[in-house]
Amino acid sequence: MATQSTDYRDLLAKRLANADAGISGNSAEPFLVYDLAGKSNPGAPDLYKTDKNNFAPRVGFAYSPTGKGLLGWLFGERKTSIRGSYDMTYDRVSGAVLFVQNQFDYLFQNSASKNFGNTNAYLALLNDPRFTSINSVPSAVNTVAPVVTRPFTPFVQGGVPFGTETDAGSNSNYTIDRNFKTPFSHLFSFGIQRELPGNHLLDVSYVGRLGRDLFVQSDVGQVTNFRDKASGQRLFDAFNQVQTILNACPVTLSAAQCRATLPAIPFFENQVAPNVLANYGAQCNQFGLGSNCTQLAVSQSSTFFQRGDTSDTIQNLLAIGFIAPNVGLSAQFPTNAYVTNQGNSDYHGLLVSLQKRFSHGFEYELNYTFSKSLDNQSSIANTVFGGLICDVTNPDLCRGPSAFDIRHLFNANFIANIPFGRGREFGRNMNRFVDAFLGGWTVSGIMSARSGLPVSFAPSAGSFPIGYQLASPAIVTGDPSAFKIDIHDTPTGIQFFADPAAAQAAIRDPHHGELGSRNAFRGPGFWTLDMGLAKRFTAPWAETHHFTIRADAFNVTNTPQFGVPTLTRLSSNFGIIGGTTSTSRVIQFGARYDF
Repeated sequence: MATQSTDYRDLLAKRLANADAGISGNSAEPFLVYDLAGKSNPGAPDLYKTDKNNFAPRVGFAYSPTGKGLLGWLFGERKTSIRGSYDMTYDRVSGAVLFVQNQFDYLFQNSASKNFGNTNAYLALLNDPRFTSINSVPSAVNTVAPVVTRPFTPFVQGGVPFGTETDAGSNSNYTIDRNFKTPFSHLFSFGIQRELPGNHLLDVSYVGRLGRDLFVQSDVGQVTNFRDKASGQRLFDAFNQVQTILNACPVTLSAAQCRATLPAIPFFENQVAPNVLANYGAQCNQFGLGSNCTQLAVSQSSTFFQRGDTSDTIQNLLAIGFIAPNVGLSAQFPTNAYVTNQGNSDYHGLLVSLQKRFSHGFEYELNYTFSKSLDNQSSIANTVFGGLICDVTNPDLCRGPSAFDIRHLFNANFIANIPFGRGREFGRNMNRFVDAFLGGWTVSGIMSARSGLPVSFAPSAGSFPIGYQLASPAIVTGDPSAFKIDIHDTPTGIQFFADPAAAQAAIRDPHHGELGSRNAFRGPGFWTLDMGLAKRFTAPWAETHHFTIRADAFNVTNTPQFGVPTLTRLSSNFGIIGGTTSTSRVIQFGARYDF
């Protein structure tokens, strides 16, 4: 295996210091260099340090109180159980950490191939070399493994980094923090269970889990707020000034006319002019695309500027030679994701359960959970850039409801013997002929319901204001009342919002350097009811033999449960529901013979 040479904290500190000092250029940042790692390579570093202090205590208690008077009435005589627990648990992440790392180690990604044989199928089968043993390869097809070049510096040639400039979509990096620790969680619970009259059991519990040092990806190559040394103006301020002017431009004006209203913004004049002169031998106003460097830069990236897409703007300006390497984005990798411990989560839940054990031909169970889950990243982290946190400098910037947070969850089930027929409450001694029609019926059902899952509004187009691989949600600026739900038919489809125009007006595209509101809205809730009806017959030739026929209906009410509507700003389908999360009613029949 192989690993890189630079600790992410050192690299991040260097990039932030360079941004504050306005330092750019090919050598402004240390390059990541890959070499052999692991204990099988003497003298080589580990992928990450061994975590030797994973002490995981666990403690719990259970108490069944007894007493007289008020306590006896409240708790009963050994009819109450009070329980509590605390434990600390550690994740097992070694396989997850290595899964993607082994695909990005660079040293062992080379391959060699050897063409042989005839393109004519008949001649190939007639003359091509044959395998004569499972332990040997014919010399004609034997290949030589490529030479492993180490140490290896990816996307750097002659001291010039080119990863971001040439192909920002794939020239990215995925590696592991040398100081990565085993993620852990604190789990705690407290509950009271009370036996009640009528074969009832009530259980009320609190459950909590605090996830700490969780496995996430941190993009150390994300955009920094680079400062222009000459003017002191910051990158985000300059970009946002352009965005404000362009978005305020009347729709009656052309793109060129809107661009002509841009003043000479110091950041662009100082950063673009020397690079245009060096790379093109010309002044900014000699291209026929504007009277200053600001207008020239915007002419190449106006769409990116308008929608707050900082990463694409910088990459494009770098690719055409308008800005120097390491201005805003890292020049070696546009995305440099380290597996780190910057993740955290909190879960708190109240669980209430009421159960009636089967008696008198009837049983049921009711369960309700009121809970809240918060985190700063909900996705699976051992995928390529699937677990990025919003901002490596502020890990809690996007802390909010987890993507799987269900605030309210209810489910119930029951089984009831209809009290008619032989051996039941009514018609206990009913004759067999009448019982064959009226007796032996059982009805059952399962109902489940939950509140909606958190979702995010999307900007009018893809916007990457901080990280090249991390799309930003839209920004919620209006009152929550603008998102009032009223599902109704419209000529274009089923509309989710009572006033879609007001809902759209309450969101906007992100500004440069600004991350949107993560999971700021709740999608539709969900409920369903399944029921069953069964009839049991006693065989006429023996009372120990029985037939049961039954019918089960799933989604018995045939009620559609709507999916998340289109939440993309300025979309013609904004608020339109495009599908359902439920299936149509299904009825199945079955028969059973017991003997």
